[in-house]
Amino acid sequence: MLDRGDPAAARTSAEHALEARPDDPDAAVLLGAIALAESDPEESLRSYERAIELDPEYLEPYTAAAQVCLYDLDDPIRGLRYCLEALELDVLSAFESLDVHLVAAECELAANAEAEARRRLASLDEESVLMSTLRLGARPDLLQEAHESDPDDERAVAAAYLRRDNEGDDLDEEERVERIGRALQLAFRLARMRLDLDEIDAATQTLTELLRDYPGEPDAWYLVSEAHHRAGHLPEACVAAIKTLELDHELPVPDWVPSFAIIHRRVVQQLKDCPDPSLRALVDTGHPITVMVRDAPAPELVMEGVDPRVGALALAGRALPPAGADGDELPPPQLTGLAIYRRNLARFARDAEHFEQELAFSVLDELAAFLGLDDAAREQLGLPALPPLPVAAEPDDGGPTTGKAKGKKKRGRRRSRAAS
Repeated sequence: MLDRGDPAAARTSAEHALEARPDDPDAAVLLGAIALAESDPEESLRSYERAIELDPEYLEPYTAAAQVCLYDLDDPIRGLRYCLEALELDVLSAFESLDVHLVAAECELAANAEAEARRRLASLDEESVLMSTLRLGARPDLLQEAHESDPDDERAVAAAYLRRDNEGDDLDEEERVERIGRALQLAFRLARMRLDLDEIDAATQTLTELLRDYPGEPDAWYLVSEAHHRAGHLPEACVAAIKTLELDHELPVPDWVPSFAIIHRRVVQQLKDCPDPSLRALVDTGHPITVMVRDAPAPELVMEGVDPRVGALALAGRALPPAGADGDELPPPQLTGLAIYRRNLARFARDAEHFEQELAFSVLDELAAFLGLDDAAREQLGLPALPPLPVAAEPDDGGPTTGKAKGKKKRGRRRSRAAS
């Protein structure tokens, strides 16, 4: 019921289950997920803590509690404590251990403990098991030949993971594919963490190996694009970004995503109701900005460096300098429009309500950044403060006089909980 977007019915069912089986931690875990869907992270955390009390050896509530602390309560230190407790559990598979280590590294990075996060990733024994699993998953012939005689051998552990469940029963093909999918997500998270820690070469090596066996994975291409971008390999970055765009286009848009016309009306109404006068003025004047709704950015924009998965993009142009003016002093860019990419926004949403939240946030965040609103104005809009500018920021040379946008969305943009 929660997956169908009905948290109220899911809560009723979970509460009945808890009444019938008060010692069952699964009901408490479900209530934690429901509270989070209802935007109540404090209640969610209490439910996960109750599940831990009911069964201290149950892994799921530890990692769920850590993620609530990290993503929703802005308390990475507390989240790290849950991870460290989870790593003390007696029975953790290689994949469970890797999952917890990745959450712990995210907590350390959020707490400005980069050195600790680097050390954690450098000492991961589970990575070799993960990559062996993905190699075997892509090659059924190799999986058939693999032996499980040595439990300390990563290939043997990987083969066992792809053949049998936790009870020792044989997996069917659907279950095996699901496990390969989980392993891929762990590999993407590991690569993402390394990018966030500026370990570009290590991330690129992992992603290159993944794409050899899984060339149709858009997330791998997206991360490769970012790795090339950070390394300064712009042509390679743009080619990988185009591949991401093409593969994303093959996926259907969820049924709950509003139509182009409805999204357009909601964006205009949001700006009309905005508490900030500079944003209200964008639609209240006689010459409102143009709002365009598309599924994804045009390939031409992506080849210019626009993030293929950006949700909203401010569009701008520069007027020609007055006659006789110094050619080196170009006028500032002028906002001409706002592009909304509904397929990309849907990537960060789990249902129609969450889509509306992502849409509202993306519109305000993009326009506030373009207009240079200060932290006080951003706070009034419900936006977080902007991070400090890089020490060695690239100069804005203005580009050609017909250049489009000031600061096109490239890499390093905000990632919501869903993307993490």
